[in-house]
Amino acid sequence: MQYRRVRLLLTGVIAGFVVFGPLDALGQDAAQARTELVLSGRTISIEYDSTLSAAVAAHQAVLDASAGEQAKIKIGQLEGHRALRIGPLGAEPGSSPRRGPRHELWLSRTGTAWVLDARPISDEGDLATTEDNDPPPPRVQAQIPLTHVVRPDETSDTPLVALMPYGDGRGEITLQWGGHYWYTGFEFIELAATPRPERTSNVGRATLLTRDSDTSGRWRATRRSTRNETVLARPTGETIEVWFQKEMGTDHRDFAGLESVADGEVVLLSGAAALRLRSEVPLRAGDTSIPTDNLVPDFPGSYSLWLKAVGNGWHLVFNNEPDSWGSQHDPAFDAGEVELTHVHGGPNTERPLQVSLVPRRPGEIGMVIHWGQHTWSADFTIER
Repeated sequence: MQYRRVRLLLTGVIAGFVVFGPLDALGQDAAQARTELVLSGRTISIEYDSTLSAAVAAHQAVLDASAGEQAKIKIGQLEGHRALRIGPLGAEPGSSPRRGPRHELWLSRTGTAWVLDARPISDEGDLATTEDNDPPPPRVQAQIPLTHVVRPDETSDTPLVALMPYGDGRGEITLQWGGHYWYTGFEFIELAATPRPERTSNVGRATLLTRDSDTSGRWRATRRSTRNETVLARPTGETIEVWFQKEMGTDHRDFAGLESVADGEVVLLSGAAALRLRSEVPLRAGDTSIPTDNLVPDFPGSYSLWLKAVGNGWHLVFNNEPDSWGSQHDPAFDAGEVELTHVHGGPNTERPLQVSLVPRRPGEIGMVIHWGQHTWSADFTIER
C-alpha cells in the first residue's frame, strides 16, 4: 500500500461545534473565551479566562511547581448535556439525570499530580421543582484526574482550551498553558429512556411561532441531525464555522476511495454533503485569499471544501458552491486552493471524518481534517 509524502504535525484539535475567543458581542464578558462541541446534538462547553498569563508571578509559581505542595488556579466553568460524563463527574450509565453538569473548573496541583477541581455552581434551576414536587438532586464536587505532559517547545502565555472529538460520543478536554499540556477524556453515555407524558388532547400546545419568526434555530437543529459543526468566534463577534457529516467512519466505502484518488482529482463523498465553510472574515493562506462576499456583497464567505490529490501531497480546494453534495464537485466554480500538510499514522485507526478549527497566535487559525489515521492541516491568517 502506498501513501503520499507526509510531514509531522503536532497540534491541539477542536471539532464538532466550537466557539473560541472572547464573546463580548454574544453577551459574554470580554475576558472570557469559550469552546463548545456538539456531537449528535449533545453539548459540552467550557468558558475560561483568556486574560490569565503564565508570566504573572502567582500563576508561574503554580505552573513551575514552586508554590508549595498544593496550589490551584481558577480556569473557568464547564456546562454540558445531562448525558455527559468526565471521570467521576456526571451521569451514570443507565440513569436518567434531570440536568447536566455546571461547575467551576480549577486547575489544581498536589506535588506532581494534576486534577481539574470541578465545583458546582448554583442557579435558579437548583430551587425549581418538577411535576412530582421533588427538586433536582444537587450538583456535586468532583476531582477530575489529568494526564500532564511537559512541552517546552510549544508554549502559550495564555491558556488554550480545546474539546477534541474521537467519534460521535466521546472525546478529550485539552489544556495548553506555558510549556504544559494536560488532557482528560469525556463521553456521552446512554441514558435510561424517559417515558413520555400521556397525551390528553389532540390540540397541541400554543406557540408564538409565525411565518415571520426567525427560524435559524430550527434550521441548525435540523442540520445537526446529520452533521456536526465547528465554530470559532472572534472577540468582535465575527465567526468562522465548518459543517461536516456525522458517522462517516473508516468502514464507509468513501474512505476506501482515498487510496485510489488520481493525481489532480478531488475526494468524492457519495454518502455525505461536502464540507461547508462559512466565514464572516476574509482568510489567507500563502498567496491564496479566501474572501467574504464570494456569493453576494456584504455576505459571509461561503464555500464547499474538497480534498485534492496533487503529486505526492494534498491541497484543499475552496469552491463557490457551498451546498454541494459530496459527489457533485464542479471545478468551474473553484475559487482557490491551498497546500495541506498530511500525516498518516497513529493510534486513531477508526476515527470518523472530522474537521477542527484551532486557535493559533493572535490573528491566525488552523484547520485540521481527520479521517482514520489521516490528518490534513493548513494555517490561515485573518485579514483585516
